[in-house]
Amino acid sequence: MVEQVLVVACVAGVLFVITSGVVAVVVVRGVRRHYRSLRDRLSGFFQPSQLDGTGPTRVRGSVALSTVGAPGWWAVQNRRHRMWRAVCSAEHSVAVARRSDVAVGDLPALATQLRAAASRADAVLCVSARSGSLREEDRADCERIEAAAAGIDSAALSSLRSVSLKEADPVVSAVQIEVAALAAGVKSAYR
Repeated sequence: MVEQVLVVACVAGVLFVITSGVVAVVVVRGVRRHYRSLRDRLSGFFQPSQLDGTGPTRVRGSVALSTVGAPGWWAVQNRRHRMWRAVCSAEHSVAVARRSDVAVGDLPALATQLRAAASRADAVLCVSARSGSLREEDRADCERIEAAAAGIDSAALSSLRSVSLKEADPVVSAVQIEVAALAAGVKSAYR
């Protein structure tokens, strides 16, 4: 009996060591593969580019790094993020209102048009991000898109609230009456 337990323990130990070794090899290969893939993708940024054909003149990675390090670039990215957050919020509100079967009017079509306008404004912002400067008209365009998105969001929310209040009032009244009746019935049963 003891011999069988020892044999089973030895076999289990050997299987554990073999399995651990195989798992380690697979993990190391996967990490190496991802490292090489990342290195190959990033190596393109650090290769010299020939702008005028006379030889290596500039490193593309340094241009990207100087752009990312510029405060103007971050300001443009912040503007883009705020604009898209507003547009997505408006689209979400319209989708929820539509699923709830409340009156939405032309809000879905307006949300689609707003997304198209935001996409065009985003293209302008992406180009502006390279230079790190944002013109006043581009900033105003983003603000108009954000304001329109806030208006759509507000309209969808108002529609949802109006239906919610209309449906909740009768239910709340019925619940209050039923609770009062039940309380009176329980009170009279224990007298």
